[in-house]
Amino acid sequence: MIALDQVTQTWQWNIERIRAKDCSDNVVDLMAGKILRLSARTQDVLKEFACLGSVVNLPILALARGETEEEIDTALNEAVRAGLVFHEERSFRFLHDRIQQTAYSLVPEEQRAQVHLRIGRALLSGLKEDQLAEHLFDVANQLNRAATGLMELDERTRVASINLRVGRKASAAAAYASARTYFSAGMTMLQEQDWATHYALMFDLRLECARAEFLSGNVEQCEQLIEELLPRATSKVDQAAVYCLSIESCTQKSENDQAVASARACLRLFDIDLPVDPGWETVQAEYDSISQSLAGRPPESLVDQPLMIDHEIEAAIQVLSTVVPAAFITDSRLWCILVSRMVRIGIQHGTCGAAAHAYGDWGCVLGHVLQRYSEADSFGKLACELIEKYGFVAHRAHVYYATANIAIFAHPVTTAIDRFRMTVRAGIEAGDLAFASYGKHQIVTALLLQNNPLDEVWQESEAAVQFVREAKYNNILDIIWSQQHFIATMQGETTSFSSYNQVRLDEAEFKSQLSDTQMPLMICWYWILELKSRFLLGDYAEALDAAEKAQPLLSASAAHIQLLDYFFYYALTVAAGYENAPADRQEPWRQLLSMHLEQLRLWAEINPSTFADKHALVSAEIARLEGRDADAMRLYERAIHLAREHSFVQNEGLAHEVAARYYSTLSIDRVARAYRLNARNGYERWGAFAKVKKLDELYPDLSEEQRVPLSSLSTIGAPVGQLDLETVIKASQALSGEIMLPRLVERLMQCTVELAGAEKGLLVLVRRGESQIEAEAATVEDGVQVTFRQTAITPHDLPESMLQYVVRTRECVVIDDASIRNLYSEDEYMKKPLRSILCIPIIKQSKFTGALYLENNLTPGAFTAARVAVLELLASQAAISLDNAILYSDLQRSEAILAQAQSISHTGSFCWCSDSGGAVFSEETYNIFELDRTVKPSFEVVSKRIFPDDIDFVRNVVQQATREKVSYEIEHRLDLPPKNCTSGSWSSLVM
Repeated sequence: MIALDQVTQTWQWNIERIRAKDCSDNVVDLMAGKILRLSARTQDVLKEFACLGSVVNLPILALARGETEEEIDTALNEAVRAGLVFHEERSFRFLHDRIQQTAYSLVPEEQRAQVHLRIGRALLSGLKEDQLAEHLFDVANQLNRAATGLMELDERTRVASINLRVGRKASAAAAYASARTYFSAGMTMLQEQDWATHYALMFDLRLECARAEFLSGNVEQCEQLIEELLPRATSKVDQAAVYCLSIESCTQKSENDQAVASARACLRLFDIDLPVDPGWETVQAEYDSISQSLAGRPPESLVDQPLMIDHEIEAAIQVLSTVVPAAFITDSRLWCILVSRMVRIGIQHGTCGAAAHAYGDWGCVLGHVLQRYSEADSFGKLACELIEKYGFVAHRAHVYYATANIAIFAHPVTTAIDRFRMTVRAGIEAGDLAFASYGKHQIVTALLLQNNPLDEVWQESEAAVQFVREAKYNNILDIIWSQQHFIATMQGETTSFSSYNQVRLDEAEFKSQLSDTQMPLMICWYWILELKSRFLLGDYAEALDAAEKAQPLLSASAAHIQLLDYFFYYALTVAAGYENAPADRQEPWRQLLSMHLEQLRLWAEINPSTFADKHALVSAEIARLEGRDADAMRLYERAIHLAREHSFVQNEGLAHEVAARYYSTLSIDRVARAYRLNARNGYERWGAFAKVKKLDELYPDLSEEQRVPLSSLSTIGAPVGQLDLETVIKASQALSGEIMLPRLVERLMQCTVELAGAEKGLLVLVRRGESQIEAEAATVEDGVQVTFRQTAITPHDLPESMLQYVVRTRECVVIDDASIRNLYSEDEYMKKPLRSILCIPIIKQSKFTGALYLENNLTPGAFTAARVAVLELLASQAAISLDNAILYSDLQRSEAILAQAQSISHTGSFCWCSDSGGAVFSEETYNIFELDRTVKPSFEVVSKRIFPDDIDFVRNVVQQATREKVSYEIEHRLDLPPKNCTSGSWSSLVM
């Protein structure tokens, strides 16, 4: 099956023969044989141990057996000595899953249900309430496997209740597939006639199961349960809960009109009617109504509102909250009305999670619709304070998303990016995949706005595609596709592969699919990106066409930063073509330029860091058209300066290019060429190679020797290649060359702390299924000091909630300033005076094997994107090296245990190759044969210690076994002068 090719010196194998070899059965037979050689008592305990799983606490096994812990310990000692079970503190663990499976297979199939039933009942009756809460999964698993034996209604009801509790715990841990299994098991415990006596339990099981199906991507099964539940619901509150899930399902399938219709039907139960096709005057009236409700109080005062106690009102506001995304997509004015109604309910009836969501969204309405950004910030802060104060976990993603959309207009872009990332994390934590998906695509939007290198933005978009595809939000996938198409167009890679559909990006095909049935928001944003790319590549007619197609859809994009590109690039496109346009177009274009400039001015007054350079560039173009040359020159320089000041590398390149075009019209060619050269370098730094190629074709005088080399330019989010690559390579080589675990850990921690510029570092490794701190590193005066710990993780070591997030998502977490409230602020560890924090997963072949946790409490923002990129490279090498070192360490430990066991039992072992004659002796074999350690091991050496009368017999047995390739066992006498001869025995496996 496997052989060494002597010609190529490579290993060759026949995969079909390997697959045909029934190795698994051989392993099971071997394990079964070892177990059957144990005493009947030990076998009995092992079987029930296997029924409980691969790991079991001693008290639980004792309770299941109805015996004392000492009796169980004694019974399993034999299995421990046989190498089948490992004993650690007060628990036992099968050394391999196959051993557990084999032990379980020894329980007759017809008896298994009865055994599980007896164990489940013993646990249920023997555990106290606090113990039962800890071992709910164990109890549920036993009783679910014995469902056919549960005859009494009271017992089935209790088991159904346990499954409900267990399913909710699984859902809280985002284990939706497992949760679905437990909810389904609970549903089978009760029959149709039980609705009359156990309505609440049966309703909750089905509602929770429907939600678990939805979050697992099984929309059809979810909708079947919804259809069953709606006519069953006996109260408005229960009906509202079912409607909320139905609305979420419709939103995920992009059936937004149906989602709104379902919400209207539900809200009528609460005497709430939503207006059809409301006008903007209605929105203004709602604002006035909220102002009257506040009665002069500032928004901050609402943080002291009492909690909402009317369950029907809370159910109604939850329905309004659930339909918000669909309403925004179908009618932005209806969205404003919905949000305002929620705010008024919160003011009048008290605080709840949906009210906090409403305050966040009302901030968006105030800022983007009513241009009241100072009030918008106040409501955004109020929303954040409420979800932190009351722990409204289910609405955190909603609030973070709303405040991110406020921040992207009112604060530096990095603030918004952090908020969008918090949205994603909070959405994953709460199972709110819709808002997690919205956050994912808006991160790509914000990175483009920030002018991050296009390669980096592409990687972010690929991660977003993978997440959103799994969440099954296809409209969001289309939005990300349009972003990827823009990136690929600018890179000159319009035939690049996208993980979205594993086919080449095809612009014509995508355009042909745009229709009224698709989300207007997505279509609007697609045409805005087309406007931007066409303008940047000099296709002004195409850019103008794209802008005109986006214009009637703008109302769908209210409250989103994509409007900036529309106002900015539409103005630049019109300015570029204004002088050559017919006279009948120039007047409306002049009005358009004036209107767009005014919008940019308003934004620039609110947030100059993001908008001032765009306002300056459009102002420069208008000054050029009006013949105000001195103003134009000054404003071009101002636009360049502002873009450079805020690291907008693409916008700086664009300002240089537009200025170059202006100076060319003045025939000031030397100045124009200098601006053009700077533009080219800016686009190249951004990664827009299609644009660079276009400039080179238009201006061949931009020769290679006159271009500024990339290495001399400052990096924007520096890729790994522009860092100290030699240092990274040396560190990786140092790790890959180390096999001894202690030395590897020490080198890894030293390299990590030094490369990161960290004060403290922890290495977390997964050992026997549990995470523990392997080592700690600290920066001291003369270097990095590494301490080996191998201890359990405590709340005093690191933020456990952060580590749990990294374990679950396999994503890196960076906190630039932990003193500012963030997603992990409630963690006990975060009460310390902390600044920069970084946690990177260590992953090998998609399996989480550990994490690196780092701190720098001297300065915020210590762990830059460049440093994180380097550390992620190092972590990938560490995953391989640690796996090898741990394997080698375990092997050494096993050899030491074997040597000690042989010494105690006076048993030796040796390996002998019949072809080469070479052999290896264990330490005890030397002792038994009384050989000097300098003697070279061989079969002939062994033969000289066999009693002369037995030598021929032994040789014949060995030769026959070698020839027939069978195991053998023989007993003979040893000749050990000057002592009397002694009997000896061999048990050999011939390979």
